Amino acid sequence: MAQISSGQTQDPDPSVYNTEAEQQLLGSLLVNNENYSRVVGVVEAGDFFDPLHQRIFEQIQQRIDAGQLASPITMKPAFENDQGMKELGGPRYLARLAGASISSSAIAEYAAMITDLSAKRNLIQCFDQAKVRIFAGEGAAAIAIDVETSAGGLLNKASTKPLIRSHLNAITASIMQINDAYQGIKPNGVLTGLSRLDSVLGSMRSGELILIGARPSMGKTTLAQNLIFNAAQSGVGVFFPSLEMNAESVGNRFLSLGLSRRNIKIPYNRMLKGDLTESEFRSVVDEAKRQESLPIYLGERDVREVSRLRAAAKRAQQRMADSPCPLGLIVLDYLQLIQSAKARSTYDRVSEASDLCKSLAMEFDLPVVALAQLSRNVEMRDPPVPMLSDLRESGKLEEDADAVLFTYRDAYYLERKLNNMSNEDINKEADIRATLERCRDQMDVIIAKQRSGPLKTVPLFVDLGTSNVYDDRSHVADGLI
Repeated sequence: MAQISSGQTQDPDPSVYNTEAEQQLLGSLLVNNENYSRVVGVVEAGDFFDPLHQRIFEQIQQRIDAGQLASPITMKPAFENDQGMKELGGPRYLARLAGASISSSAIAEYAAMITDLSAKRNLIQCFDQAKVRIFAGEGAAAIAIDVETSAGGLLNKASTKPLIRSHLNAITASIMQINDAYQGIKPNGVLTGLSRLDSVLGSMRSGELILIGARPSMGKTTLAQNLIFNAAQSGVGVFFPSLEMNAESVGNRFLSLGLSRRNIKIPYNRMLKGDLTESEFRSVVDEAKRQESLPIYLGERDVREVSRLRAAAKRAQQRMADSPCPLGLIVLDYLQLIQSAKARSTYDRVSEASDLCKSLAMEFDLPVVALAQLSRNVEMRDPPVPMLSDLRESGKLEEDADAVLFTYRDAYYLERKLNNMSNEDINKEADIRATLERCRDQMDVIIAKQRSGPLKTVPLFVDLGTSNVYDDRSHVADGLI
């Protein structure tokens, strides 16, 4: 029965397809729709070698997902005029598939085989395209990056994980985590390094997506950089794809942050301008040497596309795998800058970016912190404190996130009010300045969603000039503000 419809344009090399396996899988589904649950998430329509088999699987999928019966009889109308089906005897081919199905017990193995062969065909296509580009004179670096990106995506597809696990497995893993925490062996997750925040969050746990949202100038990037710096200093490997800033700008901020921890205040904007004394320059060089061993890998801004970002994360994981500090945290700045060729709207693009972040957390078994920019609608309120509802129009962010944190600085809006005083506010100027003085360095972290803890506002203190976040105002006494 192993026949191939003429729509197949690839060279039919027997080592990269198995028509019998495709027919057995389709036949098993047509005989018993309940078998669908055993292959969903493992095989997709595009994994089938024969285009007719792709269309049959799509029809089966659509009918079962809609709660309808998928059988040779119910699917016959959809294939009455299908040219590929006519070449194989018309809709009777569906009955032949069902009749030739020997056993459904091996359907999962057939699905895995079809997926693996699909990955092999895609790899061959990827290498063939690379070969053409090489002979066309393109640079090796660009070709190698694209090959690695494609191969990384295929690896994730080929290594399909099971869709279920037993309750026994879950509670056994849970009690091991609880025991480690109780014995003080290791924290259950990655600590933020800010005791006030850790007391509410507990930690950033493996498999979780933590979203930090805010309007510009609210300190969300500064907070994220402190999480990275603190985690790296504690021996946790961090991958930091900053899609907004280049590596040099990120480095300047980390240098300024590290120096201020040693009571040497040199704002990063002064470093950028070269406005340093000789002594300050020596301090910067010394701090650079101190940070050389920090386990942080940055992502270049050209990894914005979904597949390239996933490949970059995989490369960072591989680089750190054999080091004393394996990858344990991913921080992305910021989520709306992720691009997708498949997305038809901003909503779709942000949803796909959110899916990527959550899948990285689950696949790599680590916490992912993703920054998100909130819309201007926040500032239409008085006061413009962000709320969970501000994410409702931003793709699937609220749904996918295990924790949502908002950063808010009242000082920013008070300074704007002073710079744009209305006639009504002139009489209030003294009060506004007094309030500003009291909260100038305060940054509230509003925990608006948390699956494993309370909702609370945590007051922290920030020096934006040196990219530092503090639990208290000790930095004021040290002369750092």
